[in-house]
Amino acid sequence: MDPGYKSNISPQRLEGLVRQGLLLPLTAAKEWWLPGEEEEPEPPEGYVVSFAHFHERGFAMPAHQFLRGLMDYYQVELQHLTPNGIQHITTFVALYEGFLGISPHFDLWRYLFAVNLAKRRVEKQDLHAPVGCASIRLHNT
Repeated sequence: MDPGYKSNISPQRLEGLVRQGLLLPLTAAKEWWLPGEEEEPEPPEGYVVSFAHFHERGFAMPAHQFLRGLMDYYQVELQHLTPNGIQHITTFVALYEGFLGISPHFDLWRYLFAVNLAKRRVEKQDLHAPVGCASIRLHNT
């Protein structure tokens, strides 16, 4: 993440997502959490980082099985995906389920799309994958 960047999400924007049906209402279980002042996302134990732009493009919780499979295959977390990447995934799933009426096919996904993970070195030993570092693009054919 860029140094000095802090989230600008507000309770009002999240409530707007709830009113639009794009985010479940907050209950006593605290399904979602606003970020603090940290530069890198540090969600509490058991939480994952998500972005309002993802929900505005059709992302819902719990995440679709195809998305969970992609994240497992590419070894990425939700915060590594970009809004455009989420849009590629949701469009692919919508084509299969909505138009073809079948489950998405992973082999065709791999044929059509390339996923690149940009990592950087931190403290000379660890590899760190920053937020938004997984780019999804069509393969050059």
